[in-house]
Amino acid sequence: MVTSRKARARPEAAEALGLRERNKQEKLERIREAARELFTKKGFAETTTREIAERAGVAAGTLFLYARTKEELLLLVLAERVQAVQEERFRTLPREGPLLEQLLHLFEGFFTFYAKEPELARTFIRELLFLRPAPTLERTSLERAFAARLAELVVAARERGEASPDVDWEMAGFNLFSLYLTTLIAWLSGALGPGESWRPVLERALALQLRGFGAGAPGAPRKRRQS
Repeated sequence: MVTSRKARARPEAAEALGLRERNKQEKLERIREAARELFTKKGFAETTTREIAERAGVAAGTLFLYARTKEELLLLVLAERVQAVQEERFRTLPREGPLLEQLLHLFEGFFTFYAKEPELARTFIRELLFLRPAPTLERTSLERAFAARLAELVVAARERGEASPDVDWEMAGFNLFSLYLTTLIAWLSGALGPGESWRPVLERALALQLRGFGAGAPGAPRKRRQS
């Protein structure tokens, strides 16, 4: 009899847990959508967390269980969408193309995405750069993951002979990400002009960096081996 009761309790507990998780996910989606709509309509500075909670249909205390600050809410709104852009771009990557073509394909997806809501994008990038320590850790993990995937492209290019075998692929990924981010900031600030004014600037910067990788240069200097 005891065994039978335990057996019944397990699926009931699992069902209750599943229901709580679904409710939690539904609230998260409502909060994310409410924040996105208000940030877009009123602007980041003019939107309050109380307004977001009211539109999402949750208590203010519940809202802070998902994001402690308005800045974290902004990260909550756009981080998932940025990740989706990244996945789509890597999925459609021209695998047989040269590294420069691959990089421009990847970065184009982000510029296209940010161009749809430039004001929100400017706030998002600005807040990401100056977030408090806790959310910065989450943001840093996203950046590191992206830089790591760029580094993997460098490894593949190295195997194709597009880069010197001695290229520090981890630092290469960091450098490529930095060039993208710097160009993005300049473009969002208006320093590069409208439209696709980012493209020739980023392409030149990437091409110069790839020359530093020793791409296609059999005589590129090698690190000295210790005897």
